[in-house]
Amino acid sequence: MKSRIVDNILITLLVGGLGLFSSCEGFMDDFLDTTEGSQTEVNYFETENRVDRGIGAIYSQVGILYGTNMESGAFATGPLCRIWSLPGDELTIDRPTMLEFEAFENLQNDHGNIWSYWCVLYTIIGRANFMLDILDDPSNYSSDISQEHINNCKGEALFMRAFCDIRLFYNFHKAPNQNMRITSVDGNMVGPSEGFELLDQAIGDLIQAEELLPESWDSANKGRVFKNSARGLLTKAYVLRACYANKYNGNAEEDYKNAISAFERISQVSTIEGVNFSDNFDYEKENNQESLYEYQASFNISEDNPWLNGNQGSNSAQIGVMWFQFRNDSYNYMISDATFGPTQKFVDIFEEGDPRFEETFCDRRTDENWNKFNGYQFYKYNKRDGALDATYNTMSRNNPRILRLADVKLLVAEAYLQTGQEPKAREQVNDIRRRARGDISDVPADYVSAIGMQQIMDERMRELGGEDDIRITDLKRWHVAGYIDLADWARDPENQWGYPYNDDISFKFDPNRDLLFPIPTEEMNSNPLMQNSGNNPGY
Repeated sequence: MKSRIVDNILITLLVGGLGLFSSCEGFMDDFLDTTEGSQTEVNYFETENRVDRGIGAIYSQVGILYGTNMESGAFATGPLCRIWSLPGDELTIDRPTMLEFEAFENLQNDHGNIWSYWCVLYTIIGRANFMLDILDDPSNYSSDISQEHINNCKGEALFMRAFCDIRLFYNFHKAPNQNMRITSVDGNMVGPSEGFELLDQAIGDLIQAEELLPESWDSANKGRVFKNSARGLLTKAYVLRACYANKYNGNAEEDYKNAISAFERISQVSTIEGVNFSDNFDYEKENNQESLYEYQASFNISEDNPWLNGNQGSNSAQIGVMWFQFRNDSYNYMISDATFGPTQKFVDIFEEGDPRFEETFCDRRTDENWNKFNGYQFYKYNKRDGALDATYNTMSRNNPRILRLADVKLLVAEAYLQTGQEPKAREQVNDIRRRARGDISDVPADYVSAIGMQQIMDERMRELGGEDDIRITDLKRWHVAGYIDLADWARDPENQWGYPYNDDISFKFDPNRDLLFPIPTEEMNSNPLMQNSGNNPGY
């Protein structure tokens, strides 16, 4: 069931001259015109519903990460899925295009996708900062609204800010830590973050969010983050920080212990028991008990137009998500006529008898209309009928599962292993393997002898491969931690990256450059503090 807050995707108030913008500027000028005499923050938040609209405006921006982004403006750079789907070793494309992400070839700091991604993250942060500023002062909202609800909403804003800061850390590292509402031109200029600054901000926000969020929401508010959402993302943040401990003089053992503590606070409200692996990709089984956070995709009243993003606020603007990159679809011209699909490495990682194979791939080796990816199609979000908008047959109402418990369980398995608790690590991995096999009794699930990082890394690929921003982030943090060497992968004749093309198109991964994206040109040009610090290495 969809949350009621997606019915109130955007209120012009929240983007109309109220200081919502991040260190990037000028990309939402179409929202800056306000009608004289219209409501402002001083008199708007008179009801609980209006506060919820402000929180809903934070959530709604996440939809741009999963949309087509063909509208005019800063987001008109095409789908952003390419920047987290193609750099990994589990997904690829059926032709040599988009090589800047697929083959790490010649990515520049003026690339539109990088700028658009940066803008989305800072817009979410800006909206979160605005609502935190509003809710910190009781004079801004009606006294009829309960303090409990105000606290819940603060927790949501903190969670969403942390969600963005974590992504800024592992994609850009030195991105500005914009942790307060912008109310002046001077406040718009924030210098580069250093070391763990962004990740520390996220961890602090999540600790507060855990205290403020409810244990659960009622059925009318499903899809809003809750305490276990904060605990799950906190586990992820601590494991991420542990992996970067040597790079930034951190304390890996302490971070792993904190990750374990956050995980062990997750209540039985969230569990994989009773949730089939396939339920996590079925639009009829959204927001199930394994789900910790998912974007609430839907269809607009008139149509879900892929050419209009959700900021339009109209009854035909896109609020669904785009999964057509995995289909042989006429709309693939939006992504250079390419189709995304599995590498052979991804196909081969599954053990015989693992039911996740058929839920992850469609075997089309005998289909004469499908001559891609050695006959396999990546299928997680497209297997079930009825999820597509009837008008364009392009946008989907099938929620992206951004954070689910299986991901967190496999992360804490790493933490247990690295703190000398191998049996507990194995227990988490075996839980995932048993769930995958269900009632199939003739296929062994459990590892019965000690496991190491390789078993955990392989299980993460089987369970989470192709899902949002997981695999490439795993590869980068494992490289930094020393568990793998991606430089050796790039030179390996067995092609550990799964790169499918001939030798005439070179694979140019360089760990000194390609663990990070460049800081966008627009940010460098408009922010002297960032410009003076220089770009990320290699750009």
